[in-house]
Amino acid sequence: MDVDVELFEPLKCRRPADGRVRLPDGARVSDLLAALGIGIDDVGVLMVNREDGRFDQELRDADRVTVIPLIGGG
Repeated sequence: MDVDVELFEPLKCRRPADGRVRLPDGARVSDLLAALGIGIDDVGVLMVNREDGRFDQELRDADRVTVIPLIGGG
């Protein structure tokens, strides 16, 4: 299956050129993050198809996953 990925800085450099990642059927969000080299601890906001996502959520073909990293500051 193919999943669309939207990543925000500083994770944007891990986004594939075409914005899609091919994963085996039954893959979960955590599998997608691992394929992109993104640690769970680096994720601040996770959305699947514009709704709150979960790391253990099973993905389907053509899902859109948005990852916004943790933002630090003071």
